[in-house]
This record gives sequence, C-alpha cells and structure tokens, in this order.
Amino acid sequence: MRKKIKDIRREELLQATLDTIHTEGLHNITVAKLSKTAGMSQGMVHHYFKNKAEIIEAAIRHVNAELRTEIVQEMSRANTPAEKLFKILDINFAPHWFNQKTTRLWVSFCSEVPFNNTFARIQTVIHRRMHSNLKHVLQPLLTSHDPDQVSHEISNLIDGFWIRASVSNDETDSAEAMTYMENYLQRLGIERP
Repeated sequence: MRKKIKDIRREELLQATLDTIHTEGLHNITVAKLSKTAGMSQGMVHHYFKNKAEIIEAAIRHVNAELRTEIVQEMSRANTPAEKLFKILDINFAPHWFNQKTTRLWVSFCSEVPFNNTFARIQTVIHRRMHSNLKHVLQPLLTSHDPDQVSHEISNLIDGFWIRASVSNDETDSAEAMTYMENYLQRLGIERP
C-alpha cells in the first residue's frame, strides 16, 4: 500500500523535528528552523501541525510508537521470560535507539514534563508500560527479590544510561550499557539465555 503525501510530509516533519532538537535543543526549536530542516515553507508546516508544541508531541509519540512496536515484535519471538527481558533491554540499548539524537530528544522531552500536562501524560504512559512489561517478565525469574522493585530499578537504570548518553560528547556505547545491565541482573541470579 502506497503512503499518502500527507503521511510522507508528516514523517519528514517529524524527522526534521528530531534533527533540529538534536542540533538546537528543545528550547531553541522554532517553526522557522523546523521548516528549513524539512525543506518546506512555514505555511506548509502549519498545514500539518497547529504549533511547535503539537509537532514536538507528535515526534515523541512517533518515536515511542516505533520503539513500542519493535519491543512487542521482538518479545513475541521470545519463548522464555529471560529471553523477553533481554529483548526489552537489547532494544532499549540498540544503536538505532541508544544514540544521541534519540536520547537527547528523550531528555529534552522529560525536562518539559513538569511544565506541560500533555507531555506529563505521555511520560506516565511510557513509564507504566515499561514497568508493566518488566514486572511481567521478572515475576517468574525472581524468587528472593520483589519484581515490582526490580522493575523500577531496571527502568531507572535505563533512564540513567539514556541521560548519560544524551549529555556525553562521545558517541554512546550500547555494549558498555548492556554490560552494566547484565552485571546487575547476574547479582539477582538472572543470566542471559
């Protein structure tokens, strides 16, 4: 099925938003900068989105939907809870997600959560979904630790690595992040299958 021009233009704008946030930061983003990066007029940008906040929200939702889709697909291919857990982690630290463009978008978005109710709702949904997925796969794996607590700890570690990657001057190292995650899980008695 062929994509509609409207969908193609929206995707181009969302990609331009990610590129602009990466180079300019969320606070410095303007419709003029977005239109220049996307190679379209400001009027065209406003044809697809009412304002800058709507574009940023759409970019966050778009990235999160792609990440969620990949996690669901990969978890459906896993047979055991341990395999599912490591699928979640591997995807969160895959180079196409764990890079400065995506991590900076996430950190910029999070910095606005206290001031934007829509962003706060989106973040709540994202965190609840992550917690639920992790807790579900951890329950059969943990005998002497609380799956609820461990789920929060893993989620916090992921967020911490993403924050560190976003502010680093060096390229992110997903292998290093996964080594730390695997060491943490080994201390809980969970080994990579």
